[in-house]
Amino acid sequence: MSQYKILCADERLRKHLVKTELLSKQSLSKMLDVNESVIIKALYGPEEICIVHKNNLYYIQTSDKMLTVQDIEALNTTLNNEMTQKHYIIQMFPTTNKIFRQFVTMHRNTPLSEWYVASKLMDTHSNVNSLIAKIYFMKIQQIAIRAVTKLGKSFPGCHTIVLEIAYDFWSNIWIFDSILHLPNSKWSQYHVLKRKRALRKYLPKTDLLTQETFQHYLQLYKTIILKPCTGQNGIGVLQISEKSDSTYEIHVGIRKLTEPSLDEAFDFIKKNYLSQRQYIVQQRIALATINDCPFDIRVVTQKVGGAWKVTGKIVKVAGEQFLITNAAQKLLTLDQAIDDANLPSIHLKNINSRLNKISLLASELLEKNGEELTIIGFDIGMTKMGALWIIEGNKVPDINMFNKLEDKTMYKTILGGRNAKK
Repeated sequence: MSQYKILCADERLRKHLVKTELLSKQSLSKMLDVNESVIIKALYGPEEICIVHKNNLYYIQTSDKMLTVQDIEALNTTLNNEMTQKHYIIQMFPTTNKIFRQFVTMHRNTPLSEWYVASKLMDTHSNVNSLIAKIYFMKIQQIAIRAVTKLGKSFPGCHTIVLEIAYDFWSNIWIFDSILHLPNSKWSQYHVLKRKRALRKYLPKTDLLTQETFQHYLQLYKTIILKPCTGQNGIGVLQISEKSDSTYEIHVGIRKLTEPSLDEAFDFIKKNYLSQRQYIVQQRIALATINDCPFDIRVVTQKVGGAWKVTGKIVKVAGEQFLITNAAQKLLTLDQAIDDANLPSIHLKNINSRLNKISLLASELLEKNGEELTIIGFDIGMTKMGALWIIEGNKVPDINMFNKLEDKTMYKTILGGRNAKK
């Protein structure tokens, strides 16, 4: 609601805003008295319920079912049963027959930089001619830049904002929502690192998760990774794989389940994971393995004496049947891991040099993004051919894992870096 009020203060933006209020019995009844359709949204996450009042009936569309009730009291009771969070907003849905929705990601490099369009995604149900979409997007871009410029002044630490924008064939354009992606968001971090040409080849292909990107990535890569935009320790990370019999396997932790179709796989994910958090979708990187268990490399960088330095590297080997290395069964030095993985073509000196270069460059970029950082832990994946991929940067890395190595030198170096003059 705070973003809505900020945008409402701009007279030129006000006409593009969808009427929005906090959800209550009174606001629900008031909006349905004057509008046939409303949308109820959770304040946090993409959970959404659509309501249509027609022929003296209320039609309720949730993420996985359609319900019908006869009166407003029954509607309130049904909503209380369906809603999973405490706070919601209600919006009037435009009464036009055909509406097209886009998710536009806007990014700026620093608080003083100009905003630009970093990504745009058409809603999967918005079947609109590509030429028409391009024409409308010129107008959408102007509105988006004005909106995020306004929001950016109120939230100077936010450099990535996703706008949900809709339009119709009668030149109407509406801003439905604005989602702030602070520096701890993986979606924001991706755009910070992507702007450096030298790092792009080390970044897995990434998008915001929508039904469209879910389908597209599975068609392209057959196996994909879904991650919450915010969060640590691998909580909520999923792997989705298309199987030979056209079913879809969902892998979470050590659990695996199968859905019979693409739509049912997405519906399961939407119901169980997307109600409270925004997600990204990524191509899956086939990591090198030790005894069939994937591993990645944690590289710690620290700001010491006014410069970024690599102060530690450790290899995390995933537990058996686990998808990610957060549940590590074994911690190794890099040279031990290369020996155990039987990778004779990998030269330790070359890998070390590349890891240092990538991590230091990424550290400088994240710091320039306006953050006061003194330590970062990068998780970097390596394939059996030696290709390196930045999985993510952790700004509160666990350094205790270094204390579990037999040689405590790196652990002491990291502790020394914490106490040194920055």
